[in-house]
Amino acid sequence: MPPVSQTIRVKVLFFGRLKEIVGHAEESLEFTDASSIEQLFAHFAARIPELAKFRTSLVASRNQEFAAWETPLRAGDEVAFLPPVSGG
Repeated sequence: MPPVSQTIRVKVLFFGRLKEIVGHAEESLEFTDASSIEQLFAHFAARIPELAKFRTSLVASRNQEFAAWETPLRAGDEVAFLPPVSGG
C-alpha cells in the first residue's frame, strides 16, 4: 500500500524588508507531505525571486524559537523569516 500524503498548514511571518517585498506580513500555506523551513522559503523565493538574494543573511524561527533551515515542519507551525537587524 503506497504512503498516504498528508496536508499540513503552516503560518508564515515576514519581517522588515521581507514584509515590503512580499507585500504582507503574514500568510498561511498548505503543503502535502512534510517539508523543511528551507523548502518553505524556496517556495516563496520561486514565487518572488527578489527574496532569494536575502537567503544567506536570514534567520528562521519555528514556533517563536530560532530553528535550523533543515527543521521539518508540522501542521500548525508558525514560521518566521527574520532579516538582519541594523541601526545605531
